Amino acid sequence: MFNHLKRMVAVFFTPEILLMVAKVYVPVLFPLTFLIALLAMRMDHWLGMGTGFLPAPLNLFLAVFFFALGTVIWLTAYSAIVFEGKGSPSPTAGRTQKLVTTGLYAFCRYPSIYGKLLGVLAIGLAMNSVSFCFVLVPLLLAGSLVEKKWRQDKQNREIFGEAYEEYSRNVPFFIPWKLFLPRHSGRESE
Repeated sequence: MFNHLKRMVAVFFTPEILLMVAKVYVPVLFPLTFLIALLAMRMDHWLGMGTGFLPAPLNLFLAVFFFALGTVIWLTAYSAIVFEGKGSPSPTAGRTQKLVTTGLYAFCRYPSIYGKLLGVLAIGLAMNSVSFCFVLVPLLLAGSLVEKKWRQDKQNREIFGEAYEEYSRNVPFFIPWKLFLPRHSGRESE
């Protein structure tokens, strides 16, 4: 347990993750999240739901819980990419050199989406925004899944070849069926 925590903290300060944060998160994702929050506030106002959907402080407790859980998933997934994959989760910060198929990656091919999804959902919960949580977060998830399927899956097939083909036959794209239905194969979830 302690080694896992130490590894999650260590990954955050690796050059691969710091470079990715500097190139992708700070200039693109953080401002985009701010703009989405502004849009959600406006949408809630238009829909007459400006008072939120959860009682305070429950929304804040849930926001902290989902943010913490999302951070753990995100850092666990990225530590596997950095330490086992010998690279970065982002091609802009140094591509993964070795295909990672263990840990969270044994259950679905893109587990970091869960961490990011929970982190973004936490913002909507903190804002107590119906539009953010139930309209914009599902749209962001759909966009992220489409990007993974059309761009990243294709790149992984080109880079890792038959190893990725075998991995994609045995490990689901997004929904970790093996956790719920142990005999379920990855190909059936495509």
